[in-house]
Amino acid sequence: MTPNKEDYIKVIYKLGGAENIVSNKNIASTLHVSGASTTEMMNKLVKSNMIEYIPYQGAKLTTGGIKVAKELIRNHRIWEVFLVQALGFEKHEVHEQAELLEHVSSDELIKRLSKFLNTPTHCPHGSEIPTDI
Repeated sequence: MTPNKEDYIKVIYKLGGAENIVSNKNIASTLHVSGASTTEMMNKLVKSNMIEYIPYQGAKLTTGGIKVAKELIRNHRIWEVFLVQALGFEKHEVHEQAELLEHVSSDELIKRLSKFLNTPTHCPHGSEIPTDI
């Protein structure tokens, strides 16, 4: 799956798309993209079985989409912990780095990184690290 698709899935999740329909307008606004780009991506995510999409209303994540979103969030937050604890980054510096790393991390790498960090439960910003994946 492309990082672009993963970003859409993560945004839909963060906007409440695990339980509710999220409008294209909210998705586009959050990602700073056009409505046309958002509609195009919604069609791709439907084909990948990541979302249920209702034209002119919005999208809701499927079970598979929720799993992908939680994995991405977990990857992101574990990388943030690592960057602060092991590499000495300030917490305001880690988000952009973690955005890049979350997309290229294998499950095994994240598992080992989490173990190396003594299985953190929260990121440096205080957000919970998902474990129910």
